[in-house]
Amino acid sequence: MLVAARPTDRANASRRRDMITATTASVRPLPFRVRPLPDEPFDSWLEVMAAHYRATVGETAYALGLIERRDGRPASADETTVSGWTTQLSDEQAKGLALSTGIAEAQFHEMTRMWFARHMIRFTRTGRISNQCAAGVSGGRYCADCLLDSGGRWRMSWQFTLGFACLRHRRLLADFCPACGAPPRRRGHLLGQIPEPGRCHNSVQGGGRFSRHPCHADLTIGVETEPAPEGVLTAQRLMMRTMSTGEAHTGIYTGAPQPAVRVFEDIRLLSRVALRAITAGDTDVIATPGRDLVEHLRGHEAGAVGAAIGSAAAVGAIADPYQVVRLIRGRLAPNAVSTLCTPQLQALIAASFGRTRRPTAFLQSAPMSERNPADRARKVPARIWVAWMRLYGPTPMPGTRSVGREIIAVAMSAAVVFAGTRLTHSAALALIDPSAPVRQVTYVMRMLAGTDQDSTTALALLRLTAWLDDHDVPIDYARRRALDCRDLLVEEEWDQICHELNLTPGGGGRWRRARALLYRELTGNAARSADPKLTAVELDRFGDNLPASARDALNRVGLRFLAGRGINEPLTWAPPLEVSPEIAPEDSTGGGWPAARPAFAAVEEKLPLDEIVVGYVSGATTYELAEMAGVSRQTISRILADASTPTRRGRPVTVDIDVARVRHLYEVERKTMAQIADIMGCSPNTICRRLRD
Repeated sequence: MLVAARPTDRANASRRRDMITATTASVRPLPFRVRPLPDEPFDSWLEVMAAHYRATVGETAYALGLIERRDGRPASADETTVSGWTTQLSDEQAKGLALSTGIAEAQFHEMTRMWFARHMIRFTRTGRISNQCAAGVSGGRYCADCLLDSGGRWRMSWQFTLGFACLRHRRLLADFCPACGAPPRRRGHLLGQIPEPGRCHNSVQGGGRFSRHPCHADLTIGVETEPAPEGVLTAQRLMMRTMSTGEAHTGIYTGAPQPAVRVFEDIRLLSRVALRAITAGDTDVIATPGRDLVEHLRGHEAGAVGAAIGSAAAVGAIADPYQVVRLIRGRLAPNAVSTLCTPQLQALIAASFGRTRRPTAFLQSAPMSERNPADRARKVPARIWVAWMRLYGPTPMPGTRSVGREIIAVAMSAAVVFAGTRLTHSAALALIDPSAPVRQVTYVMRMLAGTDQDSTTALALLRLTAWLDDHDVPIDYARRRALDCRDLLVEEEWDQICHELNLTPGGGGRWRRARALLYRELTGNAARSADPKLTAVELDRFGDNLPASARDALNRVGLRFLAGRGINEPLTWAPPLEVSPEIAPEDSTGGGWPAARPAFAAVEEKLPLDEIVVGYVSGATTYELAEMAGVSRQTISRILADASTPTRRGRPVTVDIDVARVRHLYEVERKTMAQIADIMGCSPNTICRRLRD
């Protein structure tokens, strides 16, 4: 879209002279500019700008500040320089463009390949874009109808080999110029030419031996392409969506989304296999997009027809793991390189050869993380969180030896640490639990092979690893593992907690289990570090039966312990349930222990003990409180004494007893205490106490 009307020829010549004489160090704002279209590459916009000014590409680039100025003159540049602008613009170049056109710098960056294909770029060791990735190969396809509608302006998606269909006109893209027969725009514009949008700028041989001139063929006419079946359009949409979002999460990637750069490697490999099968006439295992399109395949495997058929077959296959195995079985060499593919496809390739891929290799082949494994180890406890352990922990096959829960939990944490790295089990364990038995941890990972839990557990761990790499966690487990916990929950403190909660403290066994449980939850370490005699099963059973009040008290002890060491973190934490929707919330109601003083527990069922004290202090008698709580008066008295509440004086003595007469009746007259009580008008117990006194 133009900001100003197209100038006349005289104005064109005047503005061209202004641009050519712009030799000052600063870039001047141009009198008018062309607005970029959505999905338009930078070289197309530059071409349209030069065409409207009737200037060469070099003159336009110089006026826009793209070509470096030396001593007031443009530095040398060639068509390779133009291709470099299409790939990436420097900040200085973007500033010059913004100053000369008034268009935001960010919009110019978005018109480059580095931004458009940012999710599928892989770099070489020298920092260049690798030709092995989908973004490294330049395409030259185009839609003649789109060029006609836009006035010769190109689309960014046409510049990549993964673009093969026009979703708007529902036709395949054209591969070659109808005049010169070469792919257009494989090379950059010549700086000394005035471009003509919508025409081929390839150099062709002229009349003389060394004479060359631009093709200038109109790309909007004389071009016939095949209609695109719905399967091809669906594949093109999925590939464009994957490129824009940066990941795929359908089909074989369900549950463990994979980055676009690896997904496109899967599509490229499966596309090659599918094309090889179709050209050989073996189409019974492949959902081909259309018979008419397949008939045009021979001789066009490298063009839009081959890309459309292969991509449609690949996208249709990755929707179902069984279809992938069926497609590649017998059509892929055993030594085929698939290290750049996703872990899901690597596992399916192994399955097509009748072998099971080790879960360790599957996890190690996950997308490489830029994080240091030690940083990830800070986010993971030595034994994985209980919810993950209970849901995804492997169970031994019948006839095989069992492994303790703690070893399984430690093995799963180690797997999270080494996923996407080249670390071994021992190296990962050295970061979280150096004392763990390496052989047993390795055996746990082997337990997964050949079971239904192979994919479930491994994919869950991959999903957890990706989430931890992208999020911060509130606990530094590396610091927690190094805490000195020798003074954590001493036995006297446990006895006091049990006394306050009316729980039996046990003969030392409960204290040992409570301390080990608190240690495990606070540090994330295995319980054997606190008490080697306790097993994980025994400790889990203790935790399940622990009353909620006792658990709350232990949590308070743990928080005080952390605060005393200057650690402002929650006592425990676990990844949110959204990371793994299958995880169900744990039952935190706790278990039940018999009360140390059953009468106190009976009172609390009807009336809180604090209200007993308040009621007595307010004037209520022990008889009234006992009737309200449904217990004896002596129980109320013990509750008041336990709360250190001063009691009021009991009932005054209503009978004045002559002790001398009582003694005479008992010793001289030989009367019983019941007879004496009748004579004195009191109870036999009173007579007994007086005689004892």
